[in-house]
Amino acid sequence: MTRTLAVVLGALAVAAVAVAVAAVVSQGSGASVPARIAYVTGGSIASAQVWLADAGGGRRHHLGNGTNPLLSPDGRLVAASSGAASVAALNVFWASGGAPRRFFTAARVTARPVAFSPDSRYLAVVLASTDPGSDAASGLAVIDTRSDSVKLIAQGTIYGASFAPDQSDRIAYAAAPSTAVNANADIHITGAGGAGSRSLTHDGRSLYPSWGPSGIAFARERLRAGEEPAYQVWLMGADGSHPAQLTHLPVPPAMDGLAPIASAATGGHLVAEYVGENTSQAWTIDLATGRAQRLGSGGPAITGAAISRDGASVLVDRGGLFNAPGQGRIESIPFSGGAARVLAAHGADPSWNL
Repeated sequence: MTRTLAVVLGALAVAAVAVAVAAVVSQGSGASVPARIAYVTGGSIASAQVWLADAGGGRRHHLGNGTNPLLSPDGRLVAASSGAASVAALNVFWASGGAPRRFFTAARVTARPVAFSPDSRYLAVVLASTDPGSDAASGLAVIDTRSDSVKLIAQGTIYGASFAPDQSDRIAYAAAPSTAVNANADIHITGAGGAGSRSLTHDGRSLYPSWGPSGIAFARERLRAGEEPAYQVWLMGADGSHPAQLTHLPVPPAMDGLAPIASAATGGHLVAEYVGENTSQAWTIDLATGRAQRLGSGGPAITGAAISRDGASVLVDRGGLFNAPGQGRIESIPFSGGAARVLAAHGADPSWNL
């Protein structure tokens, strides 16, 4: 038995959306960048195509084939796992068009972009070996998007990565030596170049960090005989201090439970995913109270993707789980629940910089 999650977890969102979608996003330096959304569509995962649109889903244009798109905070870059026939495992597209930059060898690893640093300079990528007999090529790599240099900062099986929100380019990640369910997994912190690495947890059961102003949210697992581990969301200081359990949801035998996806840039709000057998459902968590609430009810599954900068809105994929990308629908839903706004009628795996 292995640890399984149907979604990428621990990516820090640096986005904002309100009732009316703005045309630009204000950055900490005072500069503004175009507000955009990236997503995939197509008749199958193998033929998925990456698209970039404005914040409301209009004026879209095609970037190339691929899956798992991740939009940089400055809106200039979209990283995506390459299609099945590609030589490179990862493409980094320019929003303005042109040939993508290509990284890693698809015959050796799969590459999934999981987090950009707030200044968009660094991109964290989870690598998984394509050799079923060895995990030697698996690990966490960081790409410097200014120089295209690549640094492998951790080896092993990676369970989430998230950059600090304070522009320090530090990154928190969870790593285990193998995919085995009993392999110890702990959260570590390091610089983008791998300097100053140290462990924040030492229990062997901590995964999927999501770093926000309130601290680092993460999943702590409880092993269960004959079943997948059960997850609850915890919160600790950026130095690993004062870990405290936030959620106490029941986790049936066929379920894995809750794990963080993204923290609001202003703090206080978190999006998590309740996962398990044929299940991946977005939940919201108020960090001040620990209150966890399912987002939406009934109908197709609502899979979480990101949260707005102010914590008011959640980016979701409705109906794309286990279906072709074109059968999904990309929406923005208020954090507290309510009417959804459709951003793309046919799409999946969204990412935004709003």
